[in-house]
Amino acid sequence: MNSSSAHALLLLLQQFVQASDRYVESTGTRHHLHRTDMNAIAIIIRFMLAGNAPTPGELSRELSLSAPATSALLERLERSGHVERLRIDNDRRVVRIRITQKAKTEGQLMFAPLAASMMGIIANYAESDIALITKFMTEAISGVDNASKVGE
Repeated sequence: MNSSSAHALLLLLQQFVQASDRYVESTGTRHHLHRTDMNAIAIIIRFMLAGNAPTPGELSRELSLSAPATSALLERLERSGHVERLRIDNDRRVVRIRITQKAKTEGQLMFAPLAASMMGIIANYAESDIALITKFMTEAISGVDNASKVGE
């Protein structure tokens, strides 16, 4: 491995994260949503795509928020019409969080331009390149998650 090319890649990854943050920040501002609100909605969608709406505790862990901060977040998102809290399990004490149709519609408006831009870039790569990039990104996400646990 060439050390200078590895460092250049790390710098590009950092710049990508910063560019993504700028997009989320500016888009959230236009739609009157905090960054944490947008992250929460994205996490809820990820859980729902995996087949199960998250509990407040799961959302709290994913966002690294305290229980009171998560409650305030959920109250804010409920008031704005972006999420609903439901008791849909057999155990009626369990609360699950789902995004609403309003959140889906606004999410499409907010992220369609980014998705179109990224798909235009991805379209320039061969399937084998996409597979390699996907493998790298999956491992990079895991690496960031593992690094964030250091010292816990």
